[in-house]
Amino acid sequence: MNEEYTKNCSDEMAWKEIDQLHEAALQISKQCFEYKKLCVGLIGAACVLIVKFTGNDLDYSLFVVGLLITLGFWIADANAYYFQRKVRNRMNHRMADIAKNNNLSNEGTVTEVSWHVSLLNRSMTLYYVLVLLSLLGVAILALGWIE
Repeated sequence: MNEEYTKNCSDEMAWKEIDQLHEAALQISKQCFEYKKLCVGLIGAACVLIVKFTGNDLDYSLFVVGLLITLGFWIADANAYYFQRKVRNRMNHRMADIAKNNNLSNEGTVTEVSWHVSLLNRSMTLYYVLVLLSLLGVAILALGWIE
């Protein structure tokens, strides 16, 4: 037996909030992508400047600056990712409220939100690679394999 849905004020307010939260989540997602682009661009520009300032000599500063830039953007991106997950959880809670108000089952899931998950997830792969390359560069330079 299906009941016809009738709009009520509570559900309409919840849907408005979900729409706003969805827009916020999209903006945060775009911001995360911009962090990645800015990180790579800034590392490239910094490397060119460092090479010029060191008289075209290979120096530890090249790898250390790359590492520091990467870590800074990684933290900023993880922070944005954390809040994006919080926003999505809030959306899921509001949808669960709507389902409950209308005697419907809710298949929505609430995902785990933690700083650890935000730092270590697949969307952070670029930072893993950049940190690994920076550390590898320092190690190779320290071992004297390159000069």
